[in-house]
Order: sequence, then C-alpha cells, then structure tokens
Amino acid sequence: MKKITSAALAVSAAVLLTSCAGSVDLGGKWEIVSLDGETVKATETEPFLEFNTENNEVHGHTGCNIMNGTYSLDSKKLTFGNMATTMMAGPDMELERDVLDAINRTASVRKSGSDRLQVFDEEGNLLMELQKQ
Repeated sequence: MKKITSAALAVSAAVLLTSCAGSVDLGGKWEIVSLDGETVKATETEPFLEFNTENNEVHGHTGCNIMNGTYSLDSKKLTFGNMATTMMAGPDMELERDVLDAINRTASVRKSGSDRLQVFDEEGNLLMELQKQ
C-alpha cells in the first residue's frame, strides 16, 4: 500500500510541476533587452513593459515615449490592444518604431530561464526578449 501511495504522490507531483512549468507570469516590470535578435542600445531611456496582471493593463516606454494599453494572455498566446503613446520626438525614433512594431506583431510568449521572456510573432519568429527587473 505504501508503494502505491508513494507512486501516486510522485505522479501527482510530476503533473503539477509540468503544468506550472508552462505557465507564464507577466507581472511586474520587464526591460526590453533585444529586438529581432539585436541587443537594444538605447540613447536615453531603456525601453520596458510593465504588466499589471490584476486588470490586464500594460505600461511602458519605447525609448522615446511613454505607452499605455491593455493586453490579453491565454496560456502562451499574448496580444496587445488599445495601445497609446505620447507623441514626443526623441533621439532614437528608430528604436521606438522597432518596439511598437514588435508589440503590434506579438502573438505568443514563453519563459526563457527564471527571469527572461521571449516574445514571438504568428510564424514563431523571435521579436523581443524581456529581462525581469
């Protein structure tokens, strides 16, 4: 009987660990460290995304302007909606275009280690990597 109980506990623990390993916790602030495989080198403010998981809102910075909006996460499917930015000119408008383009093309997300996320488009191409702050 002890063997059966031990086996059942081991199976339950394995199922629990497997299901938790696939979940993505977006909560908190994430620095955008790469875009399309290239390391981000901001001239002024580092671009970031900050997710409020209680009400599915996202706040961030493009490297030039502040952005705010909403997001939806269903398992690993991530989409952004109703994003708005301030309209200031900045020293690195190309970085801003790249950040906004990646956000607009986002289709999925997955964990990469304990403190990184990888964001992909619909075809599975890596758009950006995020580092937990």
